[in-house]
Formats: sequence, structure tokens, C-alpha cells
Amino acid sequence: MHQLPVPLQNPVSEYRLLQTDIEAAVHRCLEAGVFEWGPEVPAFETEFAELVGARHAVSTNSGLAALKLALRALGIGSGDEVITVPNSDIATTSAIHAVGAHSVWVDVEPDTLNMDPNLVEAAITARTRAILPVHLYGHPAAMPALSEIARRHNLLIVEDACLALGAFIEGRHIGSWSDIACYSHAPSKHLGAIGTGGTATTNDAGLAERLQLYAGYGQPRERSYTQGIMGLPQRLLVEGYNERLDEIQAAVLRVKLPYAFRWIEARRANAQVYGRALRGSGIDLPVERQGYRHSYRNYVIQVADREQVQRRLTEAGVATAILYVPPLHLQPTYRRLGYKAGSFPVTEAAADRLLSIPVGPTLTPAQRDHVVATLLEACGDP
Repeated sequence: MHQLPVPLQNPVSEYRLLQTDIEAAVHRCLEAGVFEWGPEVPAFETEFAELVGARHAVSTNSGLAALKLALRALGIGSGDEVITVPNSDIATTSAIHAVGAHSVWVDVEPDTLNMDPNLVEAAITARTRAILPVHLYGHPAAMPALSEIARRHNLLIVEDACLALGAFIEGRHIGSWSDIACYSHAPSKHLGAIGTGGTATTNDAGLAERLQLYAGYGQPRERSYTQGIMGLPQRLLVEGYNERLDEIQAAVLRVKLPYAFRWIEARRANAQVYGRALRGSGIDLPVERQGYRHSYRNYVIQVADREQVQRRLTEAGVATAILYVPPLHLQPTYRRLGYKAGSFPVTEAAADRLLSIPVGPTLTPAQRDHVVATLLEACGDP
């Protein structure tokens, strides 16, 4: 079998493309000696907000932190319920539990594997405060329908957009359908740092201020010691956390930010090639609904004999991933919640078949063709 290394994600290639500028940005921070509470973070936040069409952005040290701070800023806490899905990273659910609220899972739609709006209304109780949909793999959840449900029931919405930077619905950025949207800047994401990072966006100035306070110890950012006012007494307005983005990460993200949408277009181009080449092969391909724009953080197929297909790809040098499997309701840590196999049949059926293949922006035509050829051979259609 022909072998060609094809990594699932390749942050090194992004670094090499921008190596001079990234190293200059890091050097700028090192020479300034300002690693927190400096100018890079607010500059990045302004630029990121503009990129995604939001009025305000507040950076954090991870996507999980952004989700947790979003819920905290919205006043969600002990005794409240938040409706979400079980086929996501644990961060979506652990953020709910971190603020003292209860997660209520609902099943997903068979085509997009995103939250099924038809199941949300039945899950609403007197204690429900918010809906937390996940834009899985880069395809937006059905936000028009979910927004209408939230409006009717006076509920808040937090969008988990950690996998979906650059996705749109009817020409509108994701994030514009909610009270707060949360993004991840882990190295493998659309806009990846050289460590961890996250951002929460909102159009509400008051929420943005609360997000900043909760991320930064509960003190106004302008009173930080690096602004030359170290002698002033502390002014702690809320009981906050230390979950800010650091200056070096912000500086690196600022270098990458102008390329983010260009790289997303490259992902989409790779996805289109896969779609044409694999159509009719018996492999279930990801969908892109009419009016929706998929940003393809992952290209996730579904195959009948996943173990064999994954093994053949691995032998050919193609990296793969099985994402969020088993789903959360079948994980040991959540046995206490009482869910069993069969609780979410659509989620579970997909979990047995899904497989993520390389789709990153620096994928070469030769690598892409190798993935296709190996898949077709593995699935019996050489």
C-alpha cells in the first residue's frame, strides 16, 4: 500500500508560513517585558470582534473558560438548567456544571448532528435559563429556530462556536444569534494560538464588561499594575477568576488573524474536492444545508466498518480522529446523571460510524488525492 504522511491538523505548517512575523511578535512581547495586562490583548479583542461582526470581544485562556465566563456573566448558577447536547467536547457540559447549573441534554439532527430544535421545547422546565447549542465540526446549529424558541420562552442563548469560526447562516455570522458566543484558539482550531486561548463575543456592552471582570480577578482592566498605577488600592467588583489570555498568545493570534478566513476558504475547497470524489461511494459525507456556510474545522464522514477503514488509512499514513466518542452521557464521569445506552439514539448511531479525516488549509493536492484513493480502496470502491 502506498504511504504518504497526511496529518490531521498541521499547526507547524501555519507557523512556517508566518514564521518571521510570529517570531517578531513574540520578540516584541519579550523585549517589552509585559506578559499580562498589556496592549496586545485589547488590540486582539478589537480585531477579533471586527472579524466576526461583533461589537465586543473578551479574550480568555481557553474555549472552556469563555463558556464558563459567559454563563457566569449571564447570571446562570445554582439550580438553573441549561439545555445542550451530549455529542460535544466535555467543555460544553463542564462549563455548565462549573457555575453550579444543571445540564439537560437533547438529541441531535441526523444530518448535521447539531441540536434538534424539535426536541428542545419538550426539555424546557420552570428552571431552564438558557440554551447552549454547539456548531459541531463547523456547521452552524439551526439558530433561527432555536432563537425563536428562546424568544418565546424568555431564555438566554450561548453559542459554542469553538469549532465554527467563519461559519454563517443566511449571510449572518454565527455569534450574532445569541447573547454570547464562545470561540477556541487551541492550536488546531481555525485561529490557533501557540498554547491555549479563547474568546467570548457579544453585542451587549454590559455583558462585555462583566466578562472582563470575571476573567481578570474581578478588577477593572484599566487598574492593572502594568498601567503605571500599581500604588492604587484594589477595586474588586465581582469575585472573579484568573482566566485571561496572555500577551504572547494575543500577539501571535494578531499575526494569524488576517489569514483566518483565507484558511477557512482553503478548508472549504478541500471539502468540496472530497465531496465530488467520494460522492456515490457509499460513504456518508457531511452536509451543508442551504443558507448555511460550513467552516470545516473537521471533515467528518460516516462509514459502516470504521475500525477497518481507520486501520487502512493509518497504514497509508493518513491520520484520523474519532471525535467525542463515546458521547458524554455514556462517559464514566456522567454515570451519576442516570442516562443509559439508547437515551439519545441519533447521537449514539453516529458515534458508532463517524470518522474525521484531514481537511486543514495546508493540505496539498497530493495528500488530498491520497486520502481519497485510500478511502475508496478501504470502502471497496478502488
